[in-house]
Amino acid sequence: MTEPVLTPSPDAIARLRGHSGFPAAMRASAHSSVALYRSGRVLNALLSDRARALFSYFALYLHFDGERDGEPGLTAGAMKEMCVRLGLCSRGRCEAMLGLMRAVGFLAAAPNTDRRRRPLVPTEKLMMLHRERWGGQFDAMSRVIPAAVAYRAALNDPAFLKTFVLELGRRFIAGVRVLDNAPDLAMFAERNAGMMILFSLALSGSADEGFPPAEPVPLSINGLATRFSVSRKHVLTVLRDAEAQGLLLRGGRANDEITILPRGREALGGMLASMFVYLSGCAEVALQQARQAAADRAAAATRMA
Repeated sequence: MTEPVLTPSPDAIARLRGHSGFPAAMRASAHSSVALYRSGRVLNALLSDRARALFSYFALYLHFDGERDGEPGLTAGAMKEMCVRLGLCSRGRCEAMLGLMRAVGFLAAAPNTDRRRRPLVPTEKLMMLHRERWGGQFDAMSRVIPAAVAYRAALNDPAFLKTFVLELGRRFIAGVRVLDNAPDLAMFAERNAGMMILFSLALSGSADEGFPPAEPVPLSINGLATRFSVSRKHVLTVLRDAEAQGLLLRGGRANDEITILPRGREALGGMLASMFVYLSGCAEVALQQARQAAADRAAAATRMA
């Protein structure tokens, strides 16, 4: 089998961005992300949005990676090492996040005779959360990548899900980052609710115009702060920093409107196109392996019949 290219290619990204359905795909992707966003004061105090998303994902990755050797891969020790390796958080914050995920039912203790390893397993609740998130993105992508319909359907196949999770992790650990093609958005991605604030502003535009909208959109500092469990000061800081970088421009008689400037619109398009290519590349590997495994099982059953 040919080794897949890990980094999203510029040609593939350019093709997506030139597709007539790409604005609608971007809107659907942003809408899904905002609709599924979960936050809170305690979570915000522990880790940023990006770190929390990666934390819960790598819990799945370690679980599936450990299955190769028949040993529990998700342990407190392994998770701490992964967090430090990827720069997600300190060992102490990792311990706190693991405790919180157990408390809300995302992780459970696994039977094990060696108490030193403290193995954990992801629950169906955590699996469902990730399937819902990926499903929303596959639905959005299907407007520009027809194969995403098959990826969406395959999320309920354990073989597909396992390979998909491992492939996503393999590429991330190798250094692939969606924001490499949209570095201007790092200031949003590294802040609590930063990307959600930007997505919400973009979604405030009329559905009849392009996405992200070029025209001014309504701005409510209180509304954004309440919706995403952050302070008004935090929202204002995010917006002011984005203005300083030439991504947004506040205006209106009472600063109650905001415009996503060309630089901001360009960055959003680059990030979402890169994400679509990244997800589809991993999903295609997982789908092909799942289909091959199913064919091998069918062939073996036929020989035994």
